[in-house]
Amino acid sequence: MNPLIIGVGNRWRGDDGVGPAVVDAIAARGRPDVDVLVLDGEPARLAAAWTGRSRVVIVDAIRTGAAPGTIHRVVGADAVPRSPAGASTHGAGVAAAVALARALEALPEHLVVLGIEPATVGHRDQLSPAVDDAVAEVAGRALEEVTGTCV
Repeated sequence: MNPLIIGVGNRWRGDDGVGPAVVDAIAARGRPDVDVLVLDGEPARLAAAWTGRSRVVIVDAIRTGAAPGTIHRVVGADAVPRSPAGASTHGAGVAAAVALARALEALPEHLVVLGIEPATVGHRDQLSPAVDDAVAEVAGRALEEVTGTCV
């Protein structure tokens, strides 16, 4: 089974759409060796999506108080932020999915969350400039994580 990159977010909520934007950038590269998927952050859907996969990257907007466009890399199931200060813009979605998969003994062998610090999350269909600037870099990093090679 191919490795998987999941973009979590909503394209119509400003920087919350960074996960789908990264997935679009990866899909445009035409990589048949990597599967991509956009999800809304609902824990059961996330956990179901990575079932049977050994390498998974989740891309999401994550608020930590850093400058907009800052890229965060969280490695492994135990490192997923659980506090509001380091939370996904989807509440506990990713952390809850990890907890669910852990309980079901269905965690991927290699799980990484690439989070991008948002500037604005609201009703708009564009990313802020700082977040938009991070999309290509995060797409490259995500591909590197799931394939184990520089791209």
